[in-house]
Amino acid sequence: MAYPVVLFIHSWLRWAVVLLVLLALGKALRGWFGGGAWTPADRRLQVLAVAAFDTQMLLGMILYFGLSPFTPPALEGGLRASLSVPSLRFFSVEHPTLMLLALATVHVASALSQRAEAPVSRHRLWALGLLLAMLLVAFAIPWAGLSHGRPLFRGF
Repeated sequence: MAYPVVLFIHSWLRWAVVLLVLLALGKALRGWFGGGAWTPADRRLQVLAVAAFDTQMLLGMILYFGLSPFTPPALEGGLRASLSVPSLRFFSVEHPTLMLLALATVHVASALSQRAEAPVSRHRLWALGLLLAMLLVAFAIPWAGLSHGRPLFRGF
């Protein structure tokens, strides 16, 4: 019973992550190219975006290590055997690895931007980190239409 609930939340929370990251990216790009100050609102949006990423990763890890029906078959015959099955490879290796890299990128970009002295540098570091993270996320999403695709809006 827990699997469909956590999967539903994980599926819908991704849109909050995408929205927050796009808002943060827009503000960061505007600050970078417009020479704007780094404001408390920029920091709040940064914290919200990182927290949303963290929550999404936590739910993903709960699914991966505890609830997912994909993980046991992928690991049962050894990871090497599952690599030849595209959907098992995607959900057991590619998706979690790329999302973990995206999460690390967001955290590093946040930390580096906080250490930068000049506001433009803060905006630039944050924007570049968000762009890289979203590129990784785009490759890690099980887009509808792919052999391992899932619906963009999952029902309960």
